[in-house]
Parts: sequence; structure tokens; C-alpha cells
Amino acid sequence: MKSDFKILIVDDEVLIAEFLKDELITLGYQNIFLAHSRKQAFSQINEVNPQLVLLDIRMKNEREGIEIAEEINRTCKIPFIYITAHSDKEIVKEALATKPAGYITKPFKQIDVYAAVHLVETTFESAEEAFLVFKDGYANIKLSVDDILYAQSDDNYIHIYTDTKKYTIRNTLEWFRENTPETLFHRTHRSFIVNISRITKTSTKAVFVGEIQIPVSRGNQPRFD
Repeated sequence: MKSDFKILIVDDEVLIAEFLKDELITLGYQNIFLAHSRKQAFSQINEVNPQLVLLDIRMKNEREGIEIAEEINRTCKIPFIYITAHSDKEIVKEALATKPAGYITKPFKQIDVYAAVHLVETTFESAEEAFLVFKDGYANIKLSVDDILYAQSDDNYIHIYTDTKKYTIRNTLEWFRENTPETLFHRTHRSFIVNISRITKTSTKAVFVGEIQIPVSRGNQPRFD
């Protein structure tokens, strides 16, 4: 089996990161990237747009992995799996609160690595094939979520924008969030949800989808440090 699934390994222990990379290559995963610090992690996320992050809980300090996970949740919604040998109850509780997609424990067992990664890969593939189904007048629309640029709230309606068309339906952004993949869409503002993969540029108060400027409220900026 060969897979194009893109995986970023974030671990400050270079030998462990390289060993895990070799295990994944043996399992057929070809697109493996490495980062050994917080700064490198977000630089790689920005550059290669990984579909999964394997993240060591404990790096330079006790909570660094958890802090990286919290930043991922705030900014880019990429699924992550913790790499851990940790047994401290409080740290484990903090880690669980970040809603990881799974855990891989040290020392690594190849079957555990494969099971954890393959589960996320399968879920991602399902999300990529997702559709948003709604009524547009008398017509039933089945719209691929990949075609959606962003959604905008307008009182009791939402506008759903694609490259070629705008749909206006009587519903809420909460309904939109519940019916689209969490990993693909980010709420930048109380009135806007944006397809992360279609963002072409960011500024302090806006993101851009091509030439379209979408506002970002404080704390909702999809930053890449």
C-alpha cells in the first residue's frame, strides 16, 4: 500500500522523529514532514498543509505539545495524534481536553501506529467526499463541501458562496457547522465561516479567498506562526 496522505511529525527528539518517519514509510506513507519546535511546526503547517499531525506531548517544557495542540484547534483544525510516554494524570487530563484524534505510546508498535494513522486517514477521505444537502426553492441541492468558499449569515438566512454561484437558504451558521466537516471550515467571525483550504491570504483583521475579503474577529484569526 502506498498513500499520499500528508503527515507532520512534531517531536524535539530528532532520533525518535526519524524512527517514526521510517515506520510510516514502511507502512506505505510517502509524504512525511518533520518539525522539532513550535516555530518549525507552524511553519511546516503553513507550507505543506498536512492532513495529520503526530505531536509529542512533552517537548522543551511539560505543556509544549498541549499548547501546540490548542493553537492547532484555534487556527487550522488539523487532526492530531499525541505521541506520549506520559502517565501523569493531570497532564493526560489536559491532553484529553484538546480532543486529539488518538494516541501513540512509546515505545512504538508498528500495528498501533498504523491503526491510529489509518483511522484518521479514512475519516479524512470520508470528509473529502462530503456533501451539503439543502433545498433551493423547489430544487434539492447536493453540494460538494470542497466547492464551498464561505458561508455568511444574514438574519434568518445564510448565503453559501461557491466559485460560480451563491445559494441563499433559510437556515443558520450553526446548521452549516453541524453539517460540514469541522476540519475543513473555520469560523472567522460571528457572521462568517470559511473553507480553510480556499484561504489565499491573511491579515490582522481579515482573510482572503482570492480577492474576497472576509472579516476576522479577535481570537479567530487562522494564524501560522
